[in-house]
Amino acid sequence: MGAQINKTVLIVEKQPNYTQLLVKQIMFAGLTPVVAVTGTGGLRKVEECQPDLILLEMELTDMDGLDFVLTLRRKPEADRIPIVAMSTFPHMKAKALQGGCNEFLLKPVKMIDLMRHVKKFLRQEAKAGGV
Repeated sequence: MGAQINKTVLIVEKQPNYTQLLVKQIMFAGLTPVVAVTGTGGLRKVEECQPDLILLEMELTDMDGLDFVLTLRRKPEADRIPIVAMSTFPHMKAKALQGGCNEFLLKPVKMIDLMRHVKKFLRQEAKAGGV
């Protein structure tokens, strides 16, 4: 549990109701949520807060989720941040994983599954010596 103190999770999600649900789950787990509703906003938040994990809606209003991932993976300071992609479209799984995401969850995401993945990635980062 101590490894998760002060961990930040960036939520890039366009749907306000879903965002609220994700924020509540992240806060309940003792983590700090940061929210962006567009890909551009998400990229800016990555630079500002250096999150420990990103939850990414693949269908954004201003850019494709894969473009977000490609842009992020080109930045050395952000390349190692785990990204959990989320989509209502099952065919996006292969594209998301091949495009640089670490995991894919089909929406509507079961919160117990989401939190299992969040904890798994934050534990891996703690073991890898993440700051």
